[in-house]
Amino acid sequence: MKLVMLLVLYIFSVNSVFPQTVKGKILSNTNNLMVVKVWGSHEERGYAVGHLMADKIETLLNNYIRGRFPSNYYLYARLLLQDSTHLKFEEKYIEEAEAMIEGMKSVRSISSDYLDLLIANSFLDILGFLSSENSKNSKYGCSSLMSWGNATSGTFLQGKSIITRNLDWEPDTNLCANQVMVIHIPSETNEQPWAMIGFAGQMGVLSGTNASGLTVFQHVLHVASGAAPLASQFEPIWMTLRKSLEERDYNNDGKNNTADVQAALSSHPQGYAASCIISSMASSDTGVAAVDSLVSLVSEVTHAEPRLTFRSTAYNDSIPAQNLYAANAPIKRENALDYEPRYFSVINSLGTGLMIDSSRSWNIMRDSSRVVDGNIELIQVIPEMKILRISVYSNQQCAYSTQPINFGLDSLFSPVVHNSKVKAVVSDYMLEQNYPNPFNPSTVIKFTIPFRSHVKINVYNQLGEKVDVILDGEKETGTYSIVWNGSNKSSGVYYYEFVSNNTRLVKKLLLMK
Repeated sequence: MKLVMLLVLYIFSVNSVFPQTVKGKILSNTNNLMVVKVWGSHEERGYAVGHLMADKIETLLNNYIRGRFPSNYYLYARLLLQDSTHLKFEEKYIEEAEAMIEGMKSVRSISSDYLDLLIANSFLDILGFLSSENSKNSKYGCSSLMSWGNATSGTFLQGKSIITRNLDWEPDTNLCANQVMVIHIPSETNEQPWAMIGFAGQMGVLSGTNASGLTVFQHVLHVASGAAPLASQFEPIWMTLRKSLEERDYNNDGKNNTADVQAALSSHPQGYAASCIISSMASSDTGVAAVDSLVSLVSEVTHAEPRLTFRSTAYNDSIPAQNLYAANAPIKRENALDYEPRYFSVINSLGTGLMIDSSRSWNIMRDSSRVVDGNIELIQVIPEMKILRISVYSNQQCAYSTQPINFGLDSLFSPVVHNSKVKAVVSDYMLEQNYPNPFNPSTVIKFTIPFRSHVKINVYNQLGEKVDVILDGEKETGTYSIVWNGSNKSSGVYYYEFVSNNTRLVKKLLLMK
């Protein structure tokens, strides 16, 4: 009897290690992009991701990640990760990976384990150990354009910062079918909400942004610097980038800007097994006037000297005005000035580098900087306006030719509100932020009235001119949703006004075509 009780206690203790409640939900699953929001501790978020994305993660691990290595090298990769003297994941991320596997097991039978997940989150680093010229001369590898200050003045951005990036990689079916965005709402007090944009099973940041608008994108760096040395305790590059976004203030200076990214990368003076370029962009309101490097920064990192090189507009790279561009070749590192064809194509498209708004930034990257047959994602972030715009590879069409999806970061990062069994009482007039915002061409506006009232909703342009009346009539108590279609309006900022019973509420919306 004692043996039976001990066995029961053992089984219970093992099962209780991982969360029993799924702290996550699927927000949307359209246009070949699944958007998931998870909250809680690292383990709780990992479990939720595994539970909600089990099929996608298992498909990617089995049909893509394993295929990146010859069979004997995959075994070598597993051995590398079992010895932290070579590649080192922090314990909290190992626990998150273990919880993700348990979440997957809660809905299906799987053959993968946590080491497979760690390989998926460090495969660029592992390849750095295997090849002296892993990425050299590859036509894939991404690019980013960053603009702010005088480059965006005179447009609706009014000097605000904007970054647009192409994720160019091999358009593998298993990769492209499992594109996801995971919104993290951490319960840890030293962490902040952040988003990972990439592929199922990714815990680190290939592309990401956080609640402050700080954004980082990783590119491949085409250099021949030899195979990475073993026993160097390299941290996987995607995990370092995650920490730069996830921690509330990585360098503890009271601000969220590109200095956090530089500090995170510099915390590993041995460099990285993978050779990478990191484009980072923050709000143009950095808290320190006229310091461009706190708004936009390009980092060139590898495992050979010089291991860490940082470039801002202070370095003459032939890009005019307050614009910064990065593709895959070294520019400042060893003063290589290795301009590739896309660099000159973007320079020609920029002209004087002035009057760069969201549409022009998007079009320059779409037309002058993407890889024709390997553009998987086209992403744009406007940090101060908390706007995120994404196009993804879908139906065998590259991202640059598919319809973009617009998100409001404030909405994505909003606190999780649990439903109450008690019906809420409408006690006041309320006007909610339109969704999506930005939008093209239609958006939904929600409002609430506490009793039967006459309601008017008007739309104004930036000059204060009334351009539309969406609603003018009586409504009973309750919450309503109405649609505004701006198909006959030009791109830009508009304001919608709610007027009812001496109450006037106004909010801003953004039409982007």
